[in-house]
Amino acid sequence: MRATDGVDRVATVLELLAEAPDGLRVIDVAHALDVHKATASRLLATLAGHRVLDRDASGRYRLGPAFLRFAASALTGLEVVSQARPDLELLGRRTGETVNLAILDGSEVVYVDQVTGDHAIVAGNWVGRRSPAHCSSSGKVLLAFADAPARDRVLTGPLERLTPQTVADPRRLRMLLEEVRRRGYARSVSELEDGLHTVAAPVFARGELIAAVSVSGPSFRLPERDLPQLGKLAIDTGAAIGRRVAGETVR
Repeated sequence: MRATDGVDRVATVLELLAEAPDGLRVIDVAHALDVHKATASRLLATLAGHRVLDRDASGRYRLGPAFLRFAASALTGLEVVSQARPDLELLGRRTGETVNLAILDGSEVVYVDQVTGDHAIVAGNWVGRRSPAHCSSSGKVLLAFADAPARDRVLTGPLERLTPQTVADPRRLRMLLEEVRRRGYARSVSELEDGLHTVAAPVFARGELIAAVSVSGPSFRLPERDLPQLGKLAIDTGAAIGRRVAGETVR
């Protein structure tokens, strides 16, 4: 086996496990890699030996502590993450709700930082998690302000319906994204999860779209009538983060 084959296989295993919260069996990995079960077993055992993977009592493999440490280090190293924290915390204090920072990766949103609200019922920890871009407020605002090719790649593919409220019609979603560009913020009303309401605004630095900042909470605390005001706060926060990343004075 060539060294490049080994690297490709490791990368594929990590990608598969990132999308498999319940873990994978040796046979699952063997089929995905199109290799003998013994080959997959040796590869997984090696990664587990370095704590990149964990193996549970049922024999399933999951991402391990070493991988999570690498991921956390990578996220912390993103310029926007290191610069945005003061503004995320300020928005969290002003709203009392959970605030997230997210970036676009293809057709998905990756959450790279979070400030948890002070209420008893809050959204879980989303850092490192992914969600479909078309049904989250962060994803919609990133798609709305992305370049046309990036937006079209999502709008020309099938859109999964996660809840009854999810917009799964590409033509309707395209119209909504035009509205997001006019309004300056996006909203998601029970589209990603039932009962979860969120708003998000873009973060631009030096004229480039780099992230989205969102506020989220349960529908009983964030009714639809309050979303426009939260949207304005998100817009202000996104602008402040952009200025900070660009090295400008933050008022």
